[in-house]
Amino acid sequence: MGFFPHDLVGWLTVLATLSAAMWFVIKMTFVKSIDSLNETIAGLKDTLKGYDSRIDDHEKRISIIEDWREHHDDNE
Repeated sequence: MGFFPHDLVGWLTVLATLSAAMWFVIKMTFVKSIDSLNETIAGLKDTLKGYDSRIDDHEKRISIIEDWREHHDDNE
């Protein structure tokens, strides 16, 4: 029972086929899911930037109203 070169070629063919199939399965499942997750995270970042600007605007409005109240209370 010797190990002949055609045995090596056979095993390399089997390993290459299995590796290609595994790569395809991983690409279609994990990579696709991770890409979708990255897109979702990017969308959430954009949404949060909008909320941050709204919060900043709200804080500015509150400070303006507080300044106006202080000035208004001084006149009474």
